[in-house]
Amino acid sequence: MPAPFLRSQVDGALPSFALTPRGPVVSTDAWSGRDLALWDGRGWTRLTSGPLWHTAPRWADGLLTAEVYDDLAAEHAVTRTVWPDGHEPAVRETHVSFPNGHEPAAREGQVLTHPVVGTVSLPPKAVVEDVATAPDRIAILLRRGRARRVVCAGRGWTRHWDGPATALGPWLPGEELTLVVESWPGRSARAWQVHTGALRPLTEAGATVVHEVRRDGDLLALTWTSGDQPRRLQFAEIGGPPVPLRVTPGELPPTTHTLAGGTLPCVVRDPPGMPRGTVVLFHGGPNGVNLATWSPLADSLALAGWRVVQPNLRGSRLIDPEVFAPLPERYGADDVDDALTVLRETAVGPVVIGGHSYGGYLASRVALAAPEVRGAFLLCSFLRSADLHEAEHAMVKAFMRTARFAPDDTLAEVPLFVAHGDRDPRIPVDAVRAHLPRLHPDSEWVELAGEGHGMLTDQAARQVFPRLFRWLDRLG
Repeated sequence: MPAPFLRSQVDGALPSFALTPRGPVVSTDAWSGRDLALWDGRGWTRLTSGPLWHTAPRWADGLLTAEVYDDLAAEHAVTRTVWPDGHEPAVRETHVSFPNGHEPAAREGQVLTHPVVGTVSLPPKAVVEDVATAPDRIAILLRRGRARRVVCAGRGWTRHWDGPATALGPWLPGEELTLVVESWPGRSARAWQVHTGALRPLTEAGATVVHEVRRDGDLLALTWTSGDQPRRLQFAEIGGPPVPLRVTPGELPPTTHTLAGGTLPCVVRDPPGMPRGTVVLFHGGPNGVNLATWSPLADSLALAGWRVVQPNLRGSRLIDPEVFAPLPERYGADDVDDALTVLRETAVGPVVIGGHSYGGYLASRVALAAPEVRGAFLLCSFLRSADLHEAEHAMVKAFMRTARFAPDDTLAEVPLFVAHGDRDPRIPVDAVRAHLPRLHPDSEWVELAGEGHGMLTDQAARQVFPRLFRWLDRLG
């Protein structure tokens, strides 16, 4: 495995840490799995082990619980008690609704209830993204379409803030609420004084991405990442100056950021020397997002000598109003046009296109449209929109009811690298496997036994990524 895949980081699934009387408990994210670890001021002690993933640690009522995936491929988890030791394990099916780690507000229909504030009505068609409570007030992050609004309510008053908030953090002294706010290419933590409307920075400005913020007495705890820094946990004093988020110098030049065509935000990573060519990595989703976050795949590609470009195409999940883009009218066509603009402005040398899920499908469409593309790789992806017609996954079915695809019967005539789990619940493996006889003779097919939608285990990663890099060597 390339060295970056062996690095660990704080989990991307929220909540990624819990603040307990014994110290912070963190869920780690590495290809060998996800386990919980406790920091006691001197070092880390692993709390879980074995083949099951432990994520989303929560501390409440004297118990530490976590979401435990007993079937990764089926995307099924249960909540289990981790400690205190000897406690009868509580087991229930779980679907985490509120990523800030607690769910004290009851919800019924289009209202939330708070024991002091009472009933808070929600706008029609609004989705609750996050909730933060205090004994006498509640804050709710709402999403309707692609617009965001933070609504705060107390006894006899209501305030709101409209802006690109992605998460809520804790309440601070002086009736300030912590917000995580997007400003391309990063996300920062800010304190919002709900009565005056004033915003003040809690973290220094820069190309760093704050994920979540929690409070423990007079301390703030936050997780953050950058293009050069795996996600980490950091503490700061409440009321102090903005927290500096310092990136540790790495083996590669710092990531840079550009707006291709003046409207398409791209994260660019270069190797130490002259690039041997360019790899363009597309987000999935299909309305995913590329932020200035560390990526073991992108890091490994840059260390192998490639310029790596991660664009945000039409309909990406970026919500900064400065770079907000409309949804595609035709999937597989409008975003291909965007990709061609990115290629013209950022590519050097031979070009390879790749991505996960919808990003892989898009890579295959760009390979068909751009003669400079030498090959494309599709990780748990599909080659035609018809491959999704038999999908049973609720999110895929909902997307297919509304999405309009451009004609996509013709396949690219360049070598493809296709890896797919045989238990993928989102994209049926049989539909993808049926295309193999039509692919370029230098294409490769890797079928992953027991895997779902992604290379989630160490075993799957070792089957895919070394072969992918050998395949890339033959192209450039």
